[in-house]
Amino acid sequence: MEKKRYTFLVNFTPPPRLTKRMDLLRDDFNISAICWDKGGDDKFDFKRDFVENHIIRVKADRTNPLKRIGATEDFSKKAYGRLTDIRPDLIHIQSYDMLRIAYKYKKKEDDQVKIIYEVPDIHRYLTDEKHKFPINIISPYMRKDERKMLDAVDLMVLTSMKFFDHFEGYFDKENVVFMPNIPNLKVFENYKELREKNSDRPFTVGYIGGIRYAEEMKRLLKAMDHMEGVRLLLAGFESGDYFKNEAAKRDYVEYRGKFYYDEEVADLYSRCDVIFSVYNASMRNVRIALPNKLYEAVHTEVPIIAARDTYLCELVKEWGVGVCVDHESVEEMYRVILRLRDDKEFYRSLKENCKNMQEELDPEKNNQVLLNKIKALF
Repeated sequence: MEKKRYTFLVNFTPPPRLTKRMDLLRDDFNISAICWDKGGDDKFDFKRDFVENHIIRVKADRTNPLKRIGATEDFSKKAYGRLTDIRPDLIHIQSYDMLRIAYKYKKKEDDQVKIIYEVPDIHRYLTDEKHKFPINIISPYMRKDERKMLDAVDLMVLTSMKFFDHFEGYFDKENVVFMPNIPNLKVFENYKELREKNSDRPFTVGYIGGIRYAEEMKRLLKAMDHMEGVRLLLAGFESGDYFKNEAAKRDYVEYRGKFYYDEEVADLYSRCDVIFSVYNASMRNVRIALPNKLYEAVHTEVPIIAARDTYLCELVKEWGVGVCVDHESVEEMYRVILRLRDDKEFYRSLKENCKNMQEELDPEKNNQVLLNKIKALF
């Protein structure tokens, strides 16, 4: 029997979470990916030779959606054209913009195509929190539009069950799969050896992943500017070069920029003693999200620092795998990092709790649930 055609439609380089999905599906589907290259990304290739890549290059602002409206329309037209060429049986999307493309395709070209809507985050324009002009005009329209398009979605994948509050009453919970963003443990197979190799170094705070919340990162730099014997490792894509320039001014900062996840993430974690995962907790989407750093930290036994008043903080405290801080407090960041460095017994207890949580976070079990749900669509 000929394999079904499965197309990922994403507005950036597929992150590790989506490449894990590709790896899971490769034996049962013919995989293709339509990706938006917005420019400025020197490591766009996500290195999956079994995936038929359709990379569409349309230069665009990466930080402000209002500044890329024209570029979004340009990409949408080109991506729609690629879908009509591929004629997929399933379209796997994330983000409101990609949902609009898939919805239009299903309504106009193929009402039998299945749409899988993955939600790793909820954009602040889609939340019901108070917004300033002009977002306060745009946001209600986007929420109404998203709810309408949910009728075309066959399966929803959530990385935090807190996200479902956003869809309550507009989507059937029976068609939702919770997929905690647990890493592909194969990429950490040589982690212990790397940890041993990199053991002779100063106490290191790591930020691993795309830099999205600049103010919290600026506060971290201020907190660490007056510490002795502590280093900071920054590894991840940055839109612009602000932190690259700031790192060049500081001897204690190592700036790695964007990296190939499968090849480098184990080495990066092996160089860290604590992971910084503090984002802007005044934003509703941040308060309910669960970043992949939580699960990576648990599996590498590297304690994590999270922002207080977030779901991430709730789990960090419940599992005992890290500490929480006020995302606006430079002083608290300073005190917490020094305690993690100097209080050996406290630090050891956090590492032990990470180890104890590993058995409960089984990626294979979750993967099988998702695969069964996708196959059941036919």
